[in-house]
Amino acid sequence: MSELLRHLVSTTAELRRAKCDRTAFATKPRLPIRVVLDRVSQAYNIGAMFRLCDAMLAERLVITGVEVDLSKRNLGQAACGTQHWTPWSQEKTALDAVRRAKADGYQIAVVELASNSIRPEAFAAKFPVCLVLGGEFDGVSQDVVDLADAIIEIPMRGMANSINVSTAAAIVLYELSRRAA
Repeated sequence: MSELLRHLVSTTAELRRAKCDRTAFATKPRLPIRVVLDRVSQAYNIGAMFRLCDAMLAERLVITGVEVDLSKRNLGQAACGTQHWTPWSQEKTALDAVRRAKADGYQIAVVELASNSIRPEAFAAKFPVCLVLGGEFDGVSQDVVDLADAIIEIPMRGMANSINVSTAAAIVLYELSRRAA
């Protein structure tokens, strides 16, 4: 490997360097993105959403329609500890959470298949944004879809008509984070 290339390529140790301490981390500015889970019930999916919200520095994860038990093994495995420092809360329904976000001035964007949905890259985000994702089988509640300012769909080209909630969230959150940063 040339000397120049050696300076451009990071080692595994450099890539995995220690992050700042949790006190300093808590003061880092977060992106003006609130993520609401509408009846996402599997512990692994909830844990994956904690990890994703941490990775993207979303301001808050709001979990609705289910009781969250942080001690569930699958949640902890998927979250990799992020459930302890990612800001989060629970609400009884997604409708309550979305109404509150709308009253606080958030643009409501729902990830769902609908006749008027748009692709993630076509979404004209006006921050702050409240991103709502639903459970795999039921999706986002219709009353929440009706409140949405935008409905975002991820094109499905294969035989399945859905992807995992954390995968869908990662696609849309990455697109939003590029614009908000």
